[in-house]
Amino acid sequence: MTRNLTLFAIAGLAFFGCEREASTPIPTQGVIRLSEQFTGDFALIDKTGKAVADEDFEGKVMLVYFGFTNCPDVCPGDVGVMSATLNELGPKAAEIAPIFISVDPERDTPEALSDYFAFDDRIIALTGDVEAVAEARNAYKLFAQKVPLPDSALEYTVEHGRFFYINDRSGQPQYGVTGGVSPQELGALLQRSIKARS
Repeated sequence: MTRNLTLFAIAGLAFFGCEREASTPIPTQGVIRLSEQFTGDFALIDKTGKAVADEDFEGKVMLVYFGFTNCPDVCPGDVGVMSATLNELGPKAAEIAPIFISVDPERDTPEALSDYFAFDDRIIALTGDVEAVAEARNAYKLFAQKVPLPDSALEYTVEHGRFFYINDRSGQPQYGVTGGVSPQELGALLQRSIKARS
């Protein structure tokens, strides 16, 4: 079962507070400004097997989430929030690169990702070999580890940090947003990033 980590175990992070606009709910808690130690680098493959790197999305605001397709509860909800956020943004969603990176590359093959994300082809689902996925996690300072499930046909689950990352148009991670945010709140944060040209 995915664990919601509420704190990054790294120095140099400051909490970011936003003033609430009249009609837009901006979360004032659970939004963390990230240091330059978060590089956002990755070199993975998409659900068609095509090589994809972070540089491919320069010019767009990136919304990045780490999860896995066998997650029983939390990841499906957060993926639903990603999809609903794109709907919330309307035409402005074209300015966003919504990216899902698997923390379970052994099971999350391109085919598995293709099936899982058939409901919304706007979400860019990425995987890779174990080393490439570990490097991507490290670029976001994201905790993840296998946990055996001896009495389950799944054999193991993956505990991991639960965050939405918002990267600026140059690909630099700017904010980490703890899971549980609403599509309206996440959309409001993304709108601010869309307006802030890099």
